[in-house]
Amino acid sequence: FGEKEDFVFAAARWWDEGKNGRLLDEAAPAIRWPLRIAGAAVGPNGECFRPRHLELLGEQPHAMVCDLAGRAGIFVSPSLYEPFGLAALEAAQSGAALVLADIPTYREIWKGAALFFDPRDAVALADTVNGLADDPALRAELGERAASRSSVFTPEAQAVAMLDVYRLVTAAAPVPMAAGARA
Repeated sequence: FGEKEDFVFAAARWWDEGKNGRLLDEAAPAIRWPLRIAGAAVGPNGECFRPRHLELLGEQPHAMVCDLAGRAGIFVSPSLYEPFGLAALEAAQSGAALVLADIPTYREIWKGAALFFDPRDAVALADTVNGLADDPALRAELGERAASRSSVFTPEAQAVAMLDVYRLVTAAAPVPMAAGARA
């Protein structure tokens, strides 16, 4: 992994209240490292996120988001819900230390490889980030754990898992009888 820098990074569609950008903005003044976020701030129906305390980079090309996640000392996601969490996965693949909202999806995927905080508590978020910022050994360890865990979430692994599901479903399905056949 490349050299990590002393900043916190996050990526999401910030206009979506479920991505919880408001909490990041509220916590930002108490976080000792710069907090940079990438992603859309205006939604398709006019929803808008206007942060006052953090650096909003706006929409960025995927390569730039991956570069920032790879350089960030800490990646944070305050989401109130996530079906999977692709941004966290991409950050983990680059060896970033993860600080994630304590929601079921993130717990299931990243338990033991990330630090968690209450996604409704800005003080808890700031304290978790600052504690990790102050502990380079723990950052490195969590980055390694996250990278290791991320290695199981590949397109190939997903294809194999889906084939297994299809095999299971088709094996259990009754064979339809031909028209006019008797049982």
